[in-house]
Amino acid sequence: MVRDTKKTTELVSYLIDKGILATGLNYPVVPKGDEEIRFQINADHTPYDIEYTLNVLKEYKQKI
Repeated sequence: MVRDTKKTTELVSYLIDKGILATGLNYPVVPKGDEEIRFQINADHTPYDIEYTLNVLKEYKQKI
């Protein structure tokens, strides 16, 4: 959970810029303070895709 609307929006934008489809869930979809990111993983994703996503998330965390 990101727990902040602005941070959720920024992270989703960053992920999309890196070629990763993610959806931010903000109020009123979730209660205020419970904002989060949703990833849609399916059988077509490879281990590389998952590893790439994790690396991009780590990269983002280091930038903030």
